[in-house]
Parts: sequence; structure tokens; C-alpha cells
Amino acid sequence: MTDQTPAADACEFASFWHGPLNPFAYACLASFPRAGAKVRLYSYEPKLDVPPGVRLEDARLVCPDESLVRRYIVNGKPSIAAFSDMFRYRMIQTTGCCWVDADIICLTNPSFAAEAYVFCRQADAVSTLLVNNAVLRLPPSEPALAELLATAESAADADQKWGGLGPFLLTPVLTKHGLYDRALDPHVCYPIEPEQFWKLFLPSCRDRIAEKVQGASMLHLWSEAIRWSGYDFSVCPPEGSYLQERFRAVGALDRFSGVSDEDEVRRLMGRQIAENEDKVGSSR
Repeated sequence: MTDQTPAADACEFASFWHGPLNPFAYACLASFPRAGAKVRLYSYEPKLDVPPGVRLEDARLVCPDESLVRRYIVNGKPSIAAFSDMFRYRMIQTTGCCWVDADIICLTNPSFAAEAYVFCRQADAVSTLLVNNAVLRLPPSEPALAELLATAESAADADQKWGGLGPFLLTPVLTKHGLYDRALDPHVCYPIEPEQFWKLFLPSCRDRIAEKVQGASMLHLWSEAIRWSGYDFSVCPPEGSYLQERFRAVGALDRFSGVSDEDEVRRLMGRQIAENEDKVGSSR
């Protein structure tokens, strides 16, 4: 066993980051040691500023070819997210760690931490059938993992659809290998649906969010949806929002350059809010 590989009866979480760590990612990573969970962060940046208790690791130990960061393409553009799909499969096979996306808040040291198979269905406006790969662990020798990695490695330089190497690959591969029924309930890791990411920012939704995440182990912030809204990741969510409370609890407020307000959030995320409310209304 190498220093890269956690003990068989332990679970260490791991993620990847490219470039400077934004305050949202910093706060999410800080939540793991605060919850008593071990986490390592792989990066090609040897002096990346990481939170106390987070173990910085050289990404070259998993993927020596740094040029691959620019060779995963989604809709005609280089995609760090698609590269990280490949990276996580290789990292899991190399280390046995449990992957977590860098926009995951650890709410409590997970009860599933010692499990060899960790993945969770995602609840969204379509169904609860899709298995998301934002939290993922498989035994390094698992044939399903070998298939995931082979498919992802072969996708370099080929244009992909969003999620093509992630949930839309993971779900059928798990099904093919008879593993789908091992999936955890959506509430365990994804208590907030991606269509409702904006509620994390609104003080008026704070109590509803707090109630909804009760009993969950993790909270996915759906950072791609945040990015598509045009929100500035250097600005802290509004005072009184659930997200600001979480960021305060992990000691990360000083990482932000300023604080947003609810009116600004509603302006930026107005389309997503309206679309979600329309879907809720039509389902009644």
C-alpha cells in the first residue's frame, strides 16, 4: 500500500482543482475537516492556497499529462468538468478514495464513509433515475470502473455533450454491471435539486433550505448552474441566506471580496427562478 492509498477500513475524500481556488470551492473544501472527514485536493498548482486540514496532492500522481486538461471538449470548448470526469475515474482506481466535486459541502461525517460502493441518485425536474458522479467511490478492481475510465480516456479531443462522461455515462454503466440498485437516495448527497440552486442564495428561502437538508450528509451547490446565471464567485451570498451561514460556519467569509444582496441575486437568477416556479405551478 502506498501513501496514495487509504487504509481499507478508512475513507478519504478527494477532489481536483485547476487554477486559483475561488471562495466557494475554498468554503466547500473547508467543510470536510470541520465535519471530521479527511479530504485531499489534487492540483497541478504546487502552491495552491487550501483550507487548514485539506491535504494538497500533485495531480501528476494521477494524471501525469497536464495537457489533457485542455483536450476535453464540450460543445466545441475545452471543459475542465469533462476532464475531471476522466480524472476522478483514474483517481478512484489509483487511490481508492471517494471522489467529491469541489462544490460539495460536507454537512456531517457521512455514515457511508466506509462503504466500497458510494454513488447517489439525483433528483431533478425530469426524474430521480439519473446517478450523479459528483460523489463517487467504487472498488479499484471493479469492472464498471475500468469501463468508465476506458470510455473517458478515449474521449480526449472528441467533442462531448454536457454530462456525457458523467451522469449520462455512469448511469448506464452501473445498470449494465448490476450495480444500479446500490445507489443511495437523492436526499443523502443532493437534497437540493439543480433547478432550485438559487434558493441557497435567498434569505427568504433560508428556513425551507435548512429543513430540506436535515438528515443529508452532503449538499451539492450545482456550481455550473451558478456560473450560467452570471453570479460572481468572489462575492459572498446575501446576509441571512443559508449559503452564507454555511460559509460563516467553516470560517470562509474573509475569502470573499464583498457581499451580494437578495435583489441582485433575483436579478441574476430571475430566469431560473421563473422557470422553476412555472414547473412547480404546472405540476399542481
